[in-house]
Amino acid sequence: MSSQPKPKKTGTQYEVAFNESGAMSRVPVTAPQGLQLQQLPPNLPRPAITSTAINASVQQPINSRPAEEVEEELFFNNEGPLTGEAKEKAVAEAKAKASQENDEEELVFNNEGQLTGEAREKALAETRALQAPAQPQPRKPGKNEKTFAELQGTERMKYVYRLRAKAPRFYTYTDEGNLRIEPNNPANLPPATIPLRAFSELRPEELEEIERAQEEKMRDIEALYDAKLLELREAYDNYVDYLEDTHLAVVKLNEELRELSVTRNKTMYPERWTRVISNPETRSILLSETYEERKLGYDVFAFKRYYLSKQDALGHYREHGEAKMEGMSGGGTVVLFLTNPDDETTGSFHPATEREFVHNETKYSSPYQAFQTERFKEMENEGMVKKLLGTRSAKTIRELVSKEPQQAANPQKLWEEILETFYTQFKDAADKLKATGSARFHNMDKLLGSVEYANALANVRTKLKERENDAPSSAGPAKMSVITEDEQKKAKVGAIINNFRRG
Repeated sequence: MSSQPKPKKTGTQYEVAFNESGAMSRVPVTAPQGLQLQQLPPNLPRPAITSTAINASVQQPINSRPAEEVEEELFFNNEGPLTGEAKEKAVAEAKAKASQENDEEELVFNNEGQLTGEAREKALAETRALQAPAQPQPRKPGKNEKTFAELQGTERMKYVYRLRAKAPRFYTYTDEGNLRIEPNNPANLPPATIPLRAFSELRPEELEEIERAQEEKMRDIEALYDAKLLELREAYDNYVDYLEDTHLAVVKLNEELRELSVTRNKTMYPERWTRVISNPETRSILLSETYEERKLGYDVFAFKRYYLSKQDALGHYREHGEAKMEGMSGGGTVVLFLTNPDDETTGSFHPATEREFVHNETKYSSPYQAFQTERFKEMENEGMVKKLLGTRSAKTIRELVSKEPQQAANPQKLWEEILETFYTQFKDAADKLKATGSARFHNMDKLLGSVEYANALANVRTKLKERENDAPSSAGPAKMSVITEDEQKKAKVGAIINNFRRG
């Protein structure tokens, strides 16, 4: 049985054709109406021919091959199909020519045929908008929200600080302490520098102005109070039981006097508050009952009043350039923050700075140790004194004294005595303290210092300046002494060994 060969499938036949703009391409023999097929003369060289797939989202030109039929891009010249570098060169030339032709005229079609005029321009714009990559749009401000350009002063600073909480590296500080907006920040803000306000205590002239205004207001209130008091006395003289008008006059004047009394108290003491301490331990209220841990049994009310408001007592914000920051040699607005003994600038002024000195016939390793030991000497607690001299660690001292609420009789005076002894025994430390001028000290380490310490340090500085030419005093003999550094190291090693043994 002889098998008949299967007939070969014939592909679609293509011809070279030109459209109305002169562009040449391959088209099926069964081309749609509107195209004129023209055979190239056989003696002319065959140009490179390309067939490209069309994006399905864009209307396909009528003279191009359907996208689903394109399996491979073929390129020809007079010798046949092109490959390799010749093919790449032909692709580039074809794309360049197609680009030029599209620039000259781009045909647009819809279901009804070719578009022209305004309809063509509209269709092109819609197509390009769909093909263009989406650009991030800047966030529009809300209905009642201002733009950055409209913000001023405090509002602008708050806005930038909210941004800084999310991306701090784009919002830094200048050497002068102002806020700087870096370029290419996430909020697309223009680079800028925002001056920040300084904060300082009241100047002497400002304090005088506040006191003067307070005195004038007090005089006016007192005069009005006296006048109302005379009216009240007259109202009592004219008081008649059966006349209602006399009753109302007395009630009205009493109410006015009560309001004036409240206004007078607020003017005299703007800062007033009452704090409720709920059922405290007896020893925290009655300092003589040192070991009484039982509760008092009732609440205690702590009352405070001050002749300045809280804002005036703490200080004022200064606009940019208003606060003159002088060097360490002067300027009341300069503040030195005492953070820890290792700080290069203020570490030597810290209460826990280690340097052996003799005070009250006892050798101490730091002013903080001296203060706590002298405090327990006042209470005649010899056992605690021995414990405090058995360590050089400020942290250990703090843990030992934390359970004793009773304080020294006069903490600031005790600090001044200790610091005066300390600085008079070391000329280099005294010179460094005097070099701070009139700068204020602010103790940031609340566990190892207090306001009394900062005030005592400033007072000792004044005393040292008054005794500018005095020679340093000698340490003198010591009957008691803190342990040495070697003894401290041995004690630490022994504690570690004991911990291992217990484990």
